[in-house]
Amino acid sequence: MLIGSVLAPVQAAASNGARASAGLAERTAAERPADSLAPPVTAASRQNAAEAYSIVAIGDSLTVGFEHGFTEQSVPYGYVERVYEQALFQGLRAEYANYGVLGLTSAGLRTWLEAAAAGDAVAAADIEGADKDPRAGTILAHTGQLAEKLKSADLIVVTIGGNDFIPLAQLIMEGGRSDVDALMDETLKQYEASVEASVRLLLEMNPKASVVLADQYVPVPKIGDYLDDYNKLSEEAAKLREALERIADKETSAGFRVALADVAKAFDGKALIYTSIGSGDMHPKQPGYEAMGKAFAQAVWGEYRTVRPRPAGVPLSIVVGGKELDTPNKPVVKNSRTYVAMRDIADATGAKLVWNSRTQSATLTLDGRSVVFAIGAATALVDGKAVPIDAPAYLQKVGKELKTYLPLAALSEALGFQVVFRPQGKIAFINK
Repeated sequence: MLIGSVLAPVQAAASNGARASAGLAERTAAERPADSLAPPVTAASRQNAAEAYSIVAIGDSLTVGFEHGFTEQSVPYGYVERVYEQALFQGLRAEYANYGVLGLTSAGLRTWLEAAAAGDAVAAADIEGADKDPRAGTILAHTGQLAEKLKSADLIVVTIGGNDFIPLAQLIMEGGRSDVDALMDETLKQYEASVEASVRLLLEMNPKASVVLADQYVPVPKIGDYLDDYNKLSEEAAKLREALERIADKETSAGFRVALADVAKAFDGKALIYTSIGSGDMHPKQPGYEAMGKAFAQAVWGEYRTVRPRPAGVPLSIVVGGKELDTPNKPVVKNSRTYVAMRDIADATGAKLVWNSRTQSATLTLDGRSVVFAIGAATALVDGKAVPIDAPAYLQKVGKELKTYLPLAALSEALGFQVVFRPQGKIAFINK
């Protein structure tokens, strides 16, 4: 539940990723909550794992990833980006596109999706709330692209509703309690109708997609002078949750995959930690967006994964084929390129390794592909063809031994893997 105006950039992006880590924080299927999408989608469960698992996010400023103090030059790192990372942890070659619009209301979302489904062009003036976003014209100009993304998406994640309930929240916090119930009933009725219509439009465009909706968190502290406001807002948030549950139950009963991310529960009593309420802004801070990412991941996969704490001197974590690389041979970053010990990466990828001591070269083969790295050479042989590389193999002293270190990205890509580096967590995902 959000109050106040927002000005922040939206990021629409697509990237590719890697598998989840054994040794990562994970839970068994028996421990997964009953309300998560079942069965969870993993790399092993997909018929065509070579195709990217497509995530499309659409909604308001929470989808954008807005934080207090953002400018149009800021790069968001919100719940959407964390959901994308969780797809990588699940072993999915993933991509994502973020269509968050500041100020968007549930009615505006419905109108936008109607236009997308019909192939119509729209302007900011046509979409309720979009005029609050200075980039809305540019975003809405890509409505045709949005339609195509939605039609091919595997997962659609949505946050919507905060802007609908701003007048209600303001009324509560200004002490106008006598008018709250009537306003809530009317607002909730309109909200439920718009969200139900939006979900129906999404499923009509793509009946195979999983759709996950977030409920609304209470953005005021559960303490002192805020307690009465907290209690009343909690009552209203519970009613909103019930409306979303009705929508999800209706669609799941019809055989579609619709679930709710329990964001309200994650934020309960933690507004001072998870939001910028202390600065007069009710949007999440980074801990809040992490909590949202966890709530969405729980709804989709029943778990939220992370890498192990890195020892001192280890510059990044590497997740290869679903397993976090666990080796005493530390990865090395030289000239902005990541290197790993030859035997470690061969074992992790499943590649066959042949070392030629005479030519000081390593040959790795996998699934009909081959790559040859010679120590110090400015080219690699990829399927017999010389390819320039800017990260030559080299010998690294480890204890009393000299070990061959190979360029991670060049090797992985030559063998048909994709490499995604996520700078926030300093994690390199290698996905087949």
